[in-house]
Amino acid sequence: MSLFKFGDFETEVDFTDVDFLTDLEYAQEKLEEDVSKVPRTGKTAEIFKAQCQCYFNFFDTLFGAGTHEAMFQGRTSYKLCLEAGEKLSECENKQVENFFEKYDQYNVQQHGNRQQIRHYNKQQGKKRKQHYNR
Repeated sequence: MSLFKFGDFETEVDFTDVDFLTDLEYAQEKLEEDVSKVPRTGKTAEIFKAQCQCYFNFFDTLFGAGTHEAMFQGRTSYKLCLEAGEKLSECENKQVENFFEKYDQYNVQQHGNRQQIRHYNKQQGKKRKQHYNR
């Protein structure tokens, strides 16, 4: 679990929790639908407002109604919306890295002949052990 905080809003998020991931995937699908409806031409202010509304809907869908009000404190700033999205993404990346660091030791070693092992290690970016003659 990680603490996600933006503006006056803070909550614990767990990117390994199935219920949270289900909500996240639904919110992302809804975000894609909303973005497809944003006008491509027109006044810049109207386009930014429509894009901000997409983010507001995303965070409200993910964390509950009214979340965007606490996060953005009544402001409609496209920059803040992008920062909030980046902050959530950073939170996810950090949590995933910690997860794989902790549980990477449980991965099953690849077995096979010498050529298969070399190919596997090359794909994984592992270097060959060097033996020195003494």
